[in-house]
Amino acid sequence: MDPRTPVLIGAAQISDRKGDSEPIDLMATVSDTALADTGSAAIRDRISSVRVVRGIWPYQDPGTLVAERLGLTGASTAITQIGGNETFDMVTASAQSISEGSLDAVLICSAEAMRTRRRDHSAGNKTRYLTEAPDASPDSVFGSVKGMTTDSQNAVGLFTAVGFYAMVETAMRHRRGESPSEHLDRMSALWASGSEVASQNPNAWLSDVRSASDVATITSRNRMVSSPYRKLMTSNVDVDQAAAVVMCSAEVAEAAGVSRDRWVFPLAGTGASDHWELNERWALDESPAMRIAGKRALELGGVTIDEVDLLDLYSCFPAAVQVAQRELGIDSSRPFTITGAMTFAGGPFNSYCMHALARSVELLRAGDGSVALLTGNGGYFTKHSYALVGSSPSGRPYGTDRPQAQVDKLQRRKVPASIPTAAELETYTVMYDRDGVPERAIISVLDSDGCRTFANSFEPEILEDLAARDACGNPVTIEPSGDVPIVVSVE
Repeated sequence: MDPRTPVLIGAAQISDRKGDSEPIDLMATVSDTALADTGSAAIRDRISSVRVVRGIWPYQDPGTLVAERLGLTGASTAITQIGGNETFDMVTASAQSISEGSLDAVLICSAEAMRTRRRDHSAGNKTRYLTEAPDASPDSVFGSVKGMTTDSQNAVGLFTAVGFYAMVETAMRHRRGESPSEHLDRMSALWASGSEVASQNPNAWLSDVRSASDVATITSRNRMVSSPYRKLMTSNVDVDQAAAVVMCSAEVAEAAGVSRDRWVFPLAGTGASDHWELNERWALDESPAMRIAGKRALELGGVTIDEVDLLDLYSCFPAAVQVAQRELGIDSSRPFTITGAMTFAGGPFNSYCMHALARSVELLRAGDGSVALLTGNGGYFTKHSYALVGSSPSGRPYGTDRPQAQVDKLQRRKVPASIPTAAELETYTVMYDRDGVPERAIISVLDSDGCRTFANSFEPEILEDLAARDACGNPVTIEPSGDVPIVVSVE
């Protein structure tokens, strides 16, 4: 084995239900547990970098606070930008640095405490955060900041991901030729299967098995959010969770006395972004970047999708899983998650992929499979990342690639020069308030030139009609209304 082979040697997770969690406390605790999980006290002295997945908290350099708490003196610090893809992008960069010899050992951690934050807000309390130096700044930052949507898209309601992914769901229903009831049955069964996996995951937030009927039935605790999504079909952000992994070179692991039965091998990591502008994408329920980057990860790891034993497809909403299944050629009968998915295992924003990675280490060590493929998704099918890990080395150097050029060459729709007055309905969702009352429809239409425009409708009769049937492909009439086009009729 090449002495620079990257190996994962420690992993840990926390689901803290007390409701008074603090992110640095969570990260320090779970990181200490991950270091202990290596079985080597000597590995602490070899950690040269503490890297953190950015969360919904105010810290600028949380890595320094974690390093100080753990006594990791001299370690550099890094942080990601926001995005569900960023965990695996950082893991890939870290593994590559270890492979190339510029990094020996790294601690990667994450935490979210949105449950505590929400309860503080409801009680009128100020959430507790630790004091950080005014000039706190990490040594490096992974990723870049760029808006996912435009002002006009935000104006129609695309500022929340649940609206976009529900529109994708409607488009997939139309593509498959399913009635709303047929689609609901299939989608609910898919999502309920995640709860079965969660029931076997000791770190899952919700461990009770939910049936397809439980997922589909509208109740006060399972309200409509955006058609066809009920609450139990959305990511569960109301959690306090943390995860951490320790990664180093094979020679460092061996020198530190880490037993070989603790080793799990990063095999490959890839990533790519779909066309950034939503109006330019050819179909909203397709993700060429997901397909291309996923295929490349498998190629670099020397395996086919059928040779992958464990899958964790990013599961913010059912649409994300179903598009991944189609793009990667995954049979829909295969288990799509090793955690239980982001509804049941917990959806701590960008931190989720750390839990999938930690869970893969546990399962691969236990012999529950030999290869795991993990996916990350940031934005609106915007940014994609992959981590391929195995219980044994592949016999190849660690592989990484960003096949972005292939994606950028793909066809794009033109941005419309003006708002059309007549168009074809491409896809849509109806958004509901917390009492289950329809508020507005977010609608995507294609004009005679094939250009996409996003619009709203507020007419109760139209909202009721759209929620009850498949109206994709039907002619619509549009009226400009300030900055927001309004659909006034649907045939």
